[in-house]
Amino acid sequence: MVNGNDYDWESLEAAMPWGTAMKVTSIEYGDEKDLKPNYGKGSMPRGYGRGKYSAEGKMTVSLEEFDRCIALAKAQKVEGFFRIPPFPITCSYGNTDRRTRTDVLKQCLFKKRDFKRSEGDERAPVELEFLILGGIDTDGLPADTN
Repeated sequence: MVNGNDYDWESLEAAMPWGTAMKVTSIEYGDEKDLKPNYGKGSMPRGYGRGKYSAEGKMTVSLEEFDRCIALAKAQKVEGFFRIPPFPITCSYGNTDRRTRTDVLKQCLFKKRDFKRSEGDERAPVELEFLILGGIDTDGLPADTN
């Protein structure tokens, strides 16, 4: 039995500071919270302590999409690629059969870029890694509070 069109790659729209990214071939993001068990009498944890939160991601874009990022940075008179100020990435998933759900990656900063080319390539991808300093809101729910 078919229950409709599930969320898939085609239902993703990634909004970047330079507009909707049309030539993204992959995006990954995740976060974690450092939690440690606290021990007392016996061998089982008696509680836990909360540590730091961290989030990061990466995406692969076409060289043309990367050029849109560079053009915006130049227009804003940014002094270097790794000096682009923190920006949001908004990932929305939706189609005609499901409600739209949105993840907001807040205050992202590029930390690495890779350009890989090989003979016979039909594309010129650029892999971008980024920190997510402001956390990830998953469909309106923040990952953590401060």
